[in-house]
Amino acid sequence: MTLIAGDPNGVYETVSGMVARVAIAAHDQPSALAVASRDRQLSYGELWLRALAVAAELRESGVSRGDAVGLCLPRSQELVVGALGILAAGGCYVALDPSYPDDRLAFMLLDSGAKTVVTTPEVAARIEAPHWVEPTENPVLVPVEPVALDPGDSAYVVYTSGSTGQPKGLVIEHAAVTNLIDWHTDAFDITEADRCALISSPGFDASVWEIWPTLAAGASLHVPPEAVKTDPIALRDWLLSEGITTTFVPTPLCEALIALDWPASAPLRVILTGGDVLHTHPRPGLPFRLVNNYGLSEAAVVSTSGSVEPADPACGNAELPTLGSAIPGVDLTVIDADGQPVPPNTPGELIVGGISVARGYLGHRDLNSAKFFVNSVGQRCYRTGDLVRMTADGELVYLGRLDDQVKIRGVRIELDEIIAVLDQHPRVSASAVVAVGNNGARHLSAYVVGKPGRPPGTAELHQYLCQRLPAHMVPADCTVLAELPTTANGKVDRKMLRERGSQLAGRANLTVPRNDVERSLSDIAADVLWLPTIGIDEDFFTLGGHSLLGAQLSIRVGERFGIEVPLRSVFENPTVAEMAVEVERLLMADIEKMSADELLQAATSLDACDGGGSHTE
Repeated sequence: MTLIAGDPNGVYETVSGMVARVAIAAHDQPSALAVASRDRQLSYGELWLRALAVAAELRESGVSRGDAVGLCLPRSQELVVGALGILAAGGCYVALDPSYPDDRLAFMLLDSGAKTVVTTPEVAARIEAPHWVEPTENPVLVPVEPVALDPGDSAYVVYTSGSTGQPKGLVIEHAAVTNLIDWHTDAFDITEADRCALISSPGFDASVWEIWPTLAAGASLHVPPEAVKTDPIALRDWLLSEGITTTFVPTPLCEALIALDWPASAPLRVILTGGDVLHTHPRPGLPFRLVNNYGLSEAAVVSTSGSVEPADPACGNAELPTLGSAIPGVDLTVIDADGQPVPPNTPGELIVGGISVARGYLGHRDLNSAKFFVNSVGQRCYRTGDLVRMTADGELVYLGRLDDQVKIRGVRIELDEIIAVLDQHPRVSASAVVAVGNNGARHLSAYVVGKPGRPPGTAELHQYLCQRLPAHMVPADCTVLAELPTTANGKVDRKMLRERGSQLAGRANLTVPRNDVERSLSDIAADVLWLPTIGIDEDFFTLGGHSLLGAQLSIRVGERFGIEVPLRSVFENPTVAEMAVEVERLLMADIEKMSADELLQAATSLDACDGGGSHTE
């Protein structure tokens, strides 16, 4: 059977379920909106036509069933076209983020065996791709013979942090993605009337969750600008202006979003979150439902899901939200150190089994043997390394990790990968990396011992790491030591290093605030960073701040002074002293627009907030 470009009618059972559902949507509603990005709109008919053009070019270049094909594009219409085109050609797409360092991208392509990349000419030149295909807006109509695929064929490869100094690739099969699609569209009643957001970076598997259920339902996918997706206020306003009905947001960003004011008439009905521990319940009266989720790259994004009830105004919610319960197609078991199941509410390691579990890591036979296994009923299972307890009604409560793996802003990181990169520096003889801080303020700190002679400088180390690691894996600070502290048995004393990193609280010679504005800003910034105090000339980002914490800071400062503080202002004024000048500028700009009555009301409000102007030094 041949599919002619632009005519998706046919025997869809011969094609992947993922592709078939988009083909059906293109046939049933060719003029309906599929993907929107800024002022560009792509209909389902156009999406299908452009994807088939990519598939035809890939087939002509030699791509056949099961072949890995790199997909290196930013969040965009072209990303969706490229992914669909690769699958339509029978290939398996390798999710790559063009913002990654060139060496990292080159390694992923080599490791995955991808000989062709769907990308732009600029990125293709950077990574020296031997063969590349660019999605075009005006494809040539060509006949395409679809490739018959089985549920066990590979759908995509996603890379996670690896302990050897290089990322490791996971192979996810079509059956796993189809299960994700079926659960999501059913659980959240996704129809062609829904408008969903694509917020996750293309190198993270959460984008799989955002893209495929949306397209399978015939709904529309909307891509926010890069500057919007990390700024809670800007993101809220974008979600409202675009009429988004369902969206996923990482946990730290979610916590900032649900703290904002929302109109009762907001079209948004579901916010999905996950990736980190959710520390708060939504307040009563929000117009949408909050759903907390737990998942792993090793098990097709989502394993558990559950609605989070609003906070009780009378007494609050004493416990953190749970991770929810298993989604259909996923089996959960909690085991003890001997591998035996434990009773309800007993801590143990979580084992995830079922149709969603990955085939394994590319080229890591020993690791696959250690982490993946087949249980007594023939299910593929994965040892998560997560310490949990399961309640009597099947809900998971997260307790921590069983190893040194950490999560920073919802992204899982192997510290050994960063250490391996540091140890390759020509003037580094030893290194260690630890996670420091709490909740959203958690960040990485690196410690190195230089080789005799000329040890590396901290700025040099930072630049070195930025050239070799994605931004979320670059430590916030690097410290050069004469030697690493060790325990009694000679191992690196990570506890001491974590304590040293936490001693930001004991920094000496801090410049204290000089006026009320600086005092307020210092208190807010210290609270956001989980520090007792900060000096007015200390850089917010050097102390562990990042874009999401910066967004929290901008919200808190705006609430305190009754002004709107753009996230850009935090980046451009990273110290308390600089931000104080910016706040005064923003206040003056607002004052110039106020009437006499508004000025009186604002003065009364500020006086009440200041407690009558009394301060204790």
